[in-house]
Amino acid sequence: MREIVRQITDPLGFHIQLAVLLAGEAQRWRSRVTFESDGRVADASDLMALLAMGIRTGEAVVVRIEGADEATTAEAIGRLAKNW
Repeated sequence: MREIVRQITDPLGFHIQLAVLLAGEAQRWRSRVTFESDGRVADASDLMALLAMGIRTGEAVVVRIEGADEATTAEAIGRLAKNW
């Protein structure tokens, strides 16, 4: 299992554009990708679940990747997470 921990720095929080990018990337891989913040967990490939979390600027998030291609998946998700 791989983990990516980031703090949301975008002034709008974790908004629709970021969620679309993450969900799209998570759907490309075989590994299971989950998104967690403040005790709430969502499947990262589920756009509506990501948006329903209501993550604000300054909140920490943990992306967990587990599966056959987790190293490659974590690398791809990590590139996206740099822009949060």
